[in-house]
Amino acid sequence: MQYCLVLIISLAISSLSGQDKKMKIEFLGMKDGCPNTPKMWISLNQALHELSWNIPVDSLDVNELSKKRDLRAGFGSPTILINGEDLFGVSPETSLEPACRYYRGGVPGTKEILTRLKAIKR
Repeated sequence: MQYCLVLIISLAISSLSGQDKKMKIEFLGMKDGCPNTPKMWISLNQALHELSWNIPVDSLDVNELSKKRDLRAGFGSPTILINGEDLFGVSPETSLEPACRYYRGGVPGTKEILTRLKAIKR
């Protein structure tokens, strides 16, 4: 009986861990030039902390992506991608020139990011 219970708990933990590993979070920003980048970075990390999600975030520089002709540069800075998709449902621009991203109503804060992350099926 104890063995079965340990096996079930072990499988449940493995399942949860596997879900976290499947989710890829990328933060696209600019080291200089976009004043909203640091604010959104802090808000994203606060949201992940509040959700107790232990998922690493890949921080990528939009300028470097542009130099490599990487299509993610078209999202602008700052942007949060979850499994390659914009957290706020926007498609990348066709221009790969580095640019600051405009958010209607201002850069999303912790509350808005939390709401969007909670809606994601893990």
